[in-house]
Amino acid sequence: MKLLGEIALLQIQRSSLTIGTGPDRYFDPAALLAVEELFLTSSGAYATAADGSCLVDIHNAAHPFTRSRGENTLCFGFSRHYDTMQEKFGAHYTFGCAAENIIIDGLDARVTHADVAAGVVIETDQGLATLGAVIVATPCMPFAKFALRDQDAATQSIKATIQFLDHGLRGFYCAFTGPKTFTIHLGAKVFTIA
Repeated sequence: MKLLGEIALLQIQRSSLTIGTGPDRYFDPAALLAVEELFLTSSGAYATAADGSCLVDIHNAAHPFTRSRGENTLCFGFSRHYDTMQEKFGAHYTFGCAAENIIIDGLDARVTHADVAAGVVIETDQGLATLGAVIVATPCMPFAKFALRDQDAATQSIKATIQFLDHGLRGFYCAFTGPKTFTIHLGAKVFTIA
């Protein structure tokens, strides 16, 4: 196993970040909430709110308005990727705005799908939590417009932005298939499987 880095941010997506319909759809990261710990189950992620209530991620199959398609149960990304994206798009492109559940303070400037295709493991108090079935989280048009800060951006600008954010820069979808619930914390070490 190779060390990828340590977890720098955990967050829950409480509702859809894509608002509206048709060409007027826009991206708003307001439904993201940073948490101290994240619980992983085979159906997705959840966390505990400050008042003790349960916060179920919208990509968890148990969410009443789930956006789970099966392959997008969880999402992880890298802090070094944010350095690159903020340099291109500016300060409004804040840490975590791409809606990853887990952001790893990575050791490398760029992590590709080939680096994580076999999966990653996270150290927890319960043992190693394995995240597999890793695929690229392809960016959508509303997210590209958000990055550009231009809801009326030209088609070519949107296309170029989607291409820039693709190939894992925006993050990776994955699944947790453990037989029990694992709790992950900020600072936990993350490793590649191969």
